[in-house]
Amino acid sequence: MAEGSSNQCCNSKTDQFEEQLEYVPKVVMTFLTCEAANNFYKEYAKRGGFATKIRNSNKNKKTGEIKNKLITCNREGKMTSHIPEAEKTNPMSPANYPARIYVYIQKSNQQFIISKVVLEHSHPCFPDLAGMLPQHMGLNMYVHHVIENNEHAGIRPSKTY
Repeated sequence: MAEGSSNQCCNSKTDQFEEQLEYVPKVVMTFLTCEAANNFYKEYAKRGGFATKIRNSNKNKKTGEIKNKLITCNREGKMTSHIPEAEKTNPMSPANYPARIYVYIQKSNQQFIISKVVLEHSHPCFPDLAGMLPQHMGLNMYVHHVIENNEHAGIRPSKTY
């Protein structure tokens, strides 16, 4: 009986792992719009415990449509310290592991394709605390409904809570 329950436990862990693999960005993934690619990476970031930013994007000058976009971790880049190296008790060289994806539009079928993927971070990520990052915060339906009702009643937002 214990063996059966351990197999179910292992199977559920394997299923969860396979489910998580669907959300990992890979080279040659295609999206219909650039916003879809951006939303996909934001969802991956939320599961991974970090936030994203758009570092670079290029538009077509004639049509104004986005040609490519570089989406990175919001803590990407080298860390700079204001303390001189001589005064540091534990000097540490900053690592530059820019977690990012590069998305461009394919001219033949007008779909956006991921061409570069870097998943390593130079900082620890905390998936359990991802909801605390401003990018991933949101209102639950109850709070949203209370705020909406208070607006209709003329109650100021500062008096809501």
